[in-house]
Amino acid sequence: MPRWSRYAGQAIANNGRHSIAAVEPIADDAACVTFDYFRHEGADWRAVAPVAGVRDVSGQTYNFSAPKTRKGENGPETLFRPSGLPRRKIPILNHVQCRFLFADDQPVRLYPNGGPTSGEPAHTLHDIIYSAEATGPEGVLFNLRDAVMGNMVCAHRLLSTQEMVFERVAVEGQYVVESAPLALKPDEQRRLLTRALQRSNRAGMDEPYYMLRLWGTNNCTSNPLEILDEVVSYDWLHWLGATLYRLPLSPRFYLRLRGLDSDPSFRKFLRVEFADYLNDPATRRRRRDHVKQAIADRRKAQGRGR
Repeated sequence: MPRWSRYAGQAIANNGRHSIAAVEPIADDAACVTFDYFRHEGADWRAVAPVAGVRDVSGQTYNFSAPKTRKGENGPETLFRPSGLPRRKIPILNHVQCRFLFADDQPVRLYPNGGPTSGEPAHTLHDIIYSAEATGPEGVLFNLRDAVMGNMVCAHRLLSTQEMVFERVAVEGQYVVESAPLALKPDEQRRLLTRALQRSNRAGMDEPYYMLRLWGTNNCTSNPLEILDEVVSYDWLHWLGATLYRLPLSPRFYLRLRGLDSDPSFRKFLRVEFADYLNDPATRRRRRDHVKQAIADRRKAQGRGR
């Protein structure tokens, strides 16, 4: 952990939350970008991303506060909204991320991290996620104190949508919701990916995560919206709406203020789209192993603390 953190000197948790490291400088007009620390199937990979192949961009969000419950016949029952989303105790605590879809003939190619990119790739993918997330030492989970005081590292991740679904839906039980494709021009879609890659590469693992600040906010909501505002030209009314982005209040409303929510009634539930993957026995086994390891790591970290 960097010197500015109260955890200075401790090793950052090996949890897959890592900004990318570009193999070569990322030009604004790059047609293809090669970088390390792309996350997929629980491992880091060297990715070759064809920026020119981006065909759709969507916003995603989920609320990470506890759901509201009521007493039921068989114990606590979660309360749901008409939309199918759980009612939350703190409605303003939302995570924001961005999904990029690629053309069928221009997939993202994955190779061993740090290795050559010749020959057949280990994996090919057609959709990836950009997500800014807080991370800290082993055993330290996201908490409001460290998020507000800037004690955690802000990792600008690039990962497969499948890996995000495993982490957030399979393991954490989140309700990740996706917007309709954003009303962006093709060149804006490409520049959005390029700027996200540049932002991640520039950040490395040495930026503090600031959930709330008057200036210099560096959180999961501010970063994707700031990148979006860099590449889109707004009229004066939407430019005024673009001044709202710092707090994780209502991500879908932020898109609407920018005139980019092409269908406000559209809601795609990732747990529905990836139902087959979530129900696959291999995914269930991986989830069990992941949870056991996480519990063991947390107990080990607590033992060191004592």
